[in-house]
Amino acid sequence: MGFGDQDALLLKVVIAAARLTKRFGSVVALENVSFQIEGPQLICILGPNGAGKTTLLDLLEGLSQPDAGEIRLFGTPLSARRYPRERVGVVLQKEFILDGITVGEYAELFATIQGVKGAQQILSQARLQDRAKTPLSKISNGESQRLFIAAAAVHHPELLFLDEPTAHLDPGAKLEVGRLLTEMSSEHTVVMTTHDLREADTLSDHVLFLVDGKLKAEGAPATLIDSIPPAARGHGTLEEAFFHFCAARLTARGDIEPVRP
Repeated sequence: MGFGDQDALLLKVVIAAARLTKRFGSVVALENVSFQIEGPQLICILGPNGAGKTTLLDLLEGLSQPDAGEIRLFGTPLSARRYPRERVGVVLQKEFILDGITVGEYAELFATIQGVKGAQQILSQARLQDRAKTPLSKISNGESQRLFIAAAAVHHPELLFLDEPTAHLDPGAKLEVGRLLTEMSSEHTVVMTTHDLREADTLSDHVLFLVDGKLKAEGAPATLIDSIPPAARGHGTLEEAFFHFCAARLTARGDIEPVRP
């Protein structure tokens, strides 16, 4: 896949990646990865641990540069000198927290950093208005994650990146964070990594299957499921699509969370 001269088309695409490759010494973290994503919608990058999901996010967030290939955000090639940070929000896998800071102070800090008066917006979107004076260290993991997500979106970015935002949450907290992300995806293009098949099946409008640094398939869940040969199709789930497109050995690896009854 290449970009060619179709700039008019690319301007309608939020993210366009062509032939991305990233190496760390002798390890190839990403190899020839190409895709396009339109927004707003919710995109899940689904793959096992070590698949290259965080490496791909680092490239898209401008935190790292590819060894080969090109990325365009909003139709413009990424440059180490100029990243469109005012149009992008990021939630890292592990957010930095100042000792002793309260929920309200955290909201105020992020609103100030972004140059907006949005502390109350953050608390409201995270549903933490009544926890403003509570130390951040005293709220639950799910509440913390909702706060981080709302803070990352306080400046109304068009694009929001999240690295495994529900990785260590219990089912109830996962559900609450999922609801927040679904709400936000009506106005933002939300891109999140996950290794939870149920979560991807429930939340995603568009999925990228990433395994061993290679993009095995991508598209709307229904399209991927319809691509399974009828003889191999069971209940018509994203889990079946994932294991159809990806290596069979993944069934025994234990680092992908299967859908369970």
